[in-house]
Amino acid sequence: MTAQTRGGGAVLGQSKAARSVATIVVGGALLAGGCQTNREVTRPDPEPVDQELLTEALITADDVPPPYVLAEGAEPPGPELVAEHACDDRLKELDPEETASVNFTGSGLDTTLTNTIAHFPGQGAQVADVYDDLLEDCEQAVVEDSGIRFTTEPLDFGVLSDDTLPLVVIVENDDGTIEERNVIIMRSGDLVSIIRLDGPRPTDLATLDAVTRVAIGNLGLLDQAT
Repeated sequence: MTAQTRGGGAVLGQSKAARSVATIVVGGALLAGGCQTNREVTRPDPEPVDQELLTEALITADDVPPPYVLAEGAEPPGPELVAEHACDDRLKELDPEETASVNFTGSGLDTTLTNTIAHFPGQGAQVADVYDDLLEDCEQAVVEDSGIRFTTEPLDFGVLSDDTLPLVVIVENDDGTIEERNVIIMRSGDLVSIIRLDGPRPTDLATLDAVTRVAIGNLGLLDQAT
């Protein structure tokens, strides 16, 4: 009797184990079936890059601390950083399909702050290379007729991404005054955003840092939308 009970117990155990395995298999099949929604993941259609879209991605008066104020109607600086010298003439050859700019002036500081965003279809990497070459092409430049000396060097601007180039053009005048043209070039694909701060030395690097962070975020959102 004891032997039969043991045998029956073994059979019963095997039977329970089999039912347990079957339950797991069926349950797994139900779970797997429940995960198959047959729905496609979609994303919004990309927006065409036009001047209106670029303008919306520029920094605004809310992004720029006092004493900087919006300079409505002011013309942005030309594409050159050293317009007085031929070392950066290649910048004049860049031909964006669309571009937008906004300008601010520092009340009582004799400084200007500009954000420009441009779209270069299929040319974003080449545009970045042109700006990168300025560190060598305009490393030292002299305009004897005007008594001006230029030095272009990397701007110590903390840790930025590989798609961001910070540089500064230091302008020394014969009268002893020194000016700076601080430039941050940011690229995302074929979109290029530039923050430029011009003024007497020392310029306001705290403001430059603040608006650059906003501009980097704006450029990322613009790239996602397009």
